[in-house]
Amino acid sequence: MDELSLKLLSLLKADGRMSVTALSQALGVSRLTVDNRIKRLEAEDIISGYTVLLGAEEFKHKINGWIMINVAANKEERAIKLILRMVEISRLHTTNGKWDLAAEIQTSTLEEFDKAVSELRKIDGIEATETNLLLSRRK
Repeated sequence: MDELSLKLLSLLKADGRMSVTALSQALGVSRLTVDNRIKRLEAEDIISGYTVLLGAEEFKHKINGWIMINVAANKEERAIKLILRMVEISRLHTTNGKWDLAAEIQTSTLEEFDKAVSELRKIDGIEATETNLLLSRRK
């Protein structure tokens, strides 16, 4: 990845809502160059999407946690599809080490959190889980 792409990604990471015009001015290149570079980074899945980060006030009203998951090797694809259907799961990652998957879970109440964890554990192929509640967000 060249220096221009790295600088562009740094600017977008700091402010994903920057206009192409503002980005081109900050980088000292044309708008067309910035637009083409963004499209290329998206096509290469370096930029894989855009999101909204909720402020700390919104975070206070949610129960957030991570569920570490072990899945039977021959049932992993089916289990992943079922996990991704759960509305409480906001992110799902494959991992190395002790656990196969890491799922971020968000609910409004502890009761909803408990129910979602129970439902996840019933998915065929899930062999073990470990749940951690997030107490505060630092960044």
